[in-house]
Amino acid sequence: MNDVTRRGLYISKVKVGVPNFAIPIRFINPILNEEKMEMQNAIKIMLVDDNDLFIKTLELSLTEQFKSEIRIESFSTGEACLSRIKESPETAADMVILDYHLNTDSENALNGIDILKKIKALNYWTIVVMLSGEDKLQIAKDCITNGAYDYVVKTETALIRIQNILKNSMEKEFNSRILKITMTIMEKYPELSKYIEEMQETIPDDVKPQVTLRNLKAYYDSLHAMLNKYLLEHPSVEPHLV
Repeated sequence: MNDVTRRGLYISKVKVGVPNFAIPIRFINPILNEEKMEMQNAIKIMLVDDNDLFIKTLELSLTEQFKSEIRIESFSTGEACLSRIKESPETAADMVILDYHLNTDSENALNGIDILKKIKALNYWTIVVMLSGEDKLQIAKDCITNGAYDYVVKTETALIRIQNILKNSMEKEFNSRILKITMTIMEKYPELSKYIEEMQETIPDDVKPQVTLRNLKAYYDSLHAMLNKYLLEHPSVEPHLV
């Protein structure tokens, strides 16, 4: 973890997984108990595949690997997934793992590329990983061109590869978000920097337990909540998008 990221996480004494990082208690819903907070901080994953056996196997694989760090919702159609995302485009999913061929009974059903485009239109920052049983360069190119993070062929190594992509992509994404919002706070809203400075002794280092995906998400969400609360309470302050 680089120095700016280390400084970008304000900690109190609220337990958020392992290790015990803190979230600024005055910036979160005080009604939430520990269990609900852990659910809120879990990485939200959506699986979309009409192959019931494959989707159950993938769900089991990810759950065994990441346990309570992630929360999974599964869908057999792209339309059902889109309907769920539309309920809350910014928070419904951190990642969507989406089959390229969705062979539903409906003639008007959307295929994987159509769903990919619509997900990106709803929330560009949602990470989408495409799946296919076909190892074809053109399919991979179509997926990446339309905004997919990666393309995975359903071979015997697919489950392991998806696990690695999930971990690496989410770590990269949340570290990037934390860095950006931390720099914005320090440069544009220096009066909030004191909260960042207070957390130095509680950030993990090389001799402490590793940061989990849920920790990273909790860090980002807490910083985002702090900044939003400040802007709402100070309407005269010019907002800077992060």
